[in-house]
Amino acid sequence: MGANMSEPTREELLTLALGVLPELPETVDVLSEDGGCFPLRISEREDDLLLGYAPRGAIRDDLHLLARLYHPGRGRYEVEFEVVEHFFHSIPEAQVHMAVSGVRHRKARRASPRVAVSTPATARIKYCRTLPRDTELEVRLVDISATGCAFVTQKELATGDLVRVQAVLSGRAIDLEARVVRIDPAPYERYRAGCEITEISDLSRKTISALAAQSAESGSEDQRNPEEAAARAESRAASTALSARLGPAVIEDE
Repeated sequence: MGANMSEPTREELLTLALGVLPELPETVDVLSEDGGCFPLRISEREDDLLLGYAPRGAIRDDLHLLARLYHPGRGRYEVEFEVVEHFFHSIPEAQVHMAVSGVRHRKARRASPRVAVSTPATARIKYCRTLPRDTELEVRLVDISATGCAFVTQKELATGDLVRVQAVLSGRAIDLEARVVRIDPAPYERYRAGCEITEISDLSRKTISALAAQSAESGSEDQRNPEEAAARAESRAASTALSARLGPAVIEDE
């Protein structure tokens, strides 16, 4: 008979979390499963729960929140909280009672091989701090793997925004949901959004994995240096767009 591998208890998960969380009281940024990112002020421990404060409009019972942390001695971790109950505290804030529902160590290396691309795509807003739901953005996909992607956009998004990305890769339609985890300036007053994929079909995942594997087998310079390749693709796309706006060059006679 095999060993009985029981799930960790709420108290055991809390003990693991306290080992990587900053000393309380402390404020950490969390991603919400409903979309968005906001500061969570964790004040103290009470039995097997954590007590804290969060923006009232962003909190509900049973909501899952994710904090990404860096411990100098242990590396990078993800701590997931579940809101057990919340109460009115003030006009802007709610008091929350949270259980720790998961603690994971984040590997430094990527979980899935990625490939630099340069293809037009559509990003439909599902949640955004600054844009209405269902707003469609014309973006350029520059990097993709089975677990994440990056695209260039003229609109400045924010960490925690949720988008549905549609594109065509290797002749196949790709449809996925992604959460923005990083936003950086890009050339020509644009922004590069780095995302984690939160929902994707098996067919789309297989298509992306096959494309990444094919690129890795080719041993191309783009695969060895995907960041540089993505930057070159962005620059080429921007130059083409700029040239189109300016029109053909005119050489005047002397």
